[in-house]
Amino acid sequence: MLPCFAQGVEERLSDTSSGYTFQPPSGWTRNRAENGFSFVNRNKTILLVVRTHSYTTFEAAVKDTKLDPGTTVVMEPQDLKNGGKFVRLAKQTAGGVAVVDIFVLFSPTGGGVTIIGLSDEKNAGESVNTAGAIANSIVFTKPQLPAPLSSGWESELSGTHLLYLYSGNGYFEEKHIYLCASGVLLQRTGQGGFSPGDVDGPSFSARGWRRGSWSVNGNALVLRFQDGSVGQFALTKRQASNEVGLNGNRYFIQAQNACQ
Repeated sequence: MLPCFAQGVEERLSDTSSGYTFQPPSGWTRNRAENGFSFVNRNKTILLVVRTHSYTTFEAAVKDTKLDPGTTVVMEPQDLKNGGKFVRLAKQTAGGVAVVDIFVLFSPTGGGVTIIGLSDEKNAGESVNTAGAIANSIVFTKPQLPAPLSSGWESELSGTHLLYLYSGNGYFEEKHIYLCASGVLLQRTGQGGFSPGDVDGPSFSARGWRRGSWSVNGNALVLRFQDGSVGQFALTKRQASNEVGLNGNRYFIQAQNACQ
């Protein structure tokens, strides 16, 4: 049985381009990542990540993710009242047992939000309660996508490798987007974290590959994946010639041979 989730009192946070708002945990340190938020508690023993996804089912949301070897399911997926699902994973490490709680929620407009809680066994109760409170507070709204403006991006991005890197609050994220000249899209992602209070403590990581096609609509990069999900990102110029902004986040433009 899932625990009863308490609510925080801080002002709600929102991601208008993805279409959701939520109640953040009160008094936790927060950072804004590429497609979401990360939080660390006062004692720096719990890491929470709130991020968007583009899947239509829980099975699809976990299909392309490969967790660290040795990670096992310790609580089978359970239905949530909002149509999502919850699952608990654990992994034995040299620093103890890492406990990972995952909530996958779905938006009526497509895609949704994933909430991940990472802690050790001692703090797993507070971690799942806080992550569950965030999940209960999620309200989906209509995404506010950018209006098409200038073009010319297609030739500039064709055949490139777009690289995003983020690190903060004990959480790391990387995204590799390969835009093949043929229109084929390859995407590789990685994410993970460690117990912020002890770099030698429990940790987790996950990686995944996705395929699809890409195109440019005005000043928006459109990624269409084989599972039917679609991602749209506002393109903006940056001061450095080897960088581009996707929804305001910095991506490095690099050469690649993944399309060969």
